[in-house]
Amino acid sequence: MTQQPVTTVHLTAPAARVITTELRTSDHTTETGGILLGHHTHDTVTVHHAGTPGPAAVRTPTYFLRDLAHAQALADEAFASDGSIWVGEWHTHPTSRPTPSARDAATYRQLLGDPELGFHSVIAVIFTPHEGRWEGAAWACRLGSIAPVELRLSRPAG
Repeated sequence: MTQQPVTTVHLTAPAARVITTELRTSDHTTETGGILLGHHTHDTVTVHHAGTPGPAAVRTPTYFLRDLAHAQALADEAFASDGSIWVGEWHTHPTSRPTPSARDAATYRQLLGDPELGFHSVIAVIFTPHEGRWEGAAWACRLGSIAPVELRLSRPAG
């Protein structure tokens, strides 16, 4: 069964907390990011878990490559916990807009084209600094297209 195209990405409070902590504490001159784990239901992807880059991540001003072993450990833990699966990636663009770069688009095409991964779509959430705050945008990537989608953030209770 083919899943509906994504129109909304919902970051739950725990996932948003991981990302905001990384944004607050990381070196803002280099890209950072991690994996997104959750569920695709109807036209919404709900992200229950967000990863950090991991200790072996490669970070430059224009490029980020997550620590694969770190990401796999989080994915295994999330799947065992609540059945969450890999739905995409998040990362920063410290010196440009929160839109996928040519390198990002090539990465998403590669993920979508790998039959072993089984992606119908890949979610990308990109953050960039804007007037002293981080601005985020979500993208749904399918074979042949990358489209902006709504990004909803849950706020922690309290």
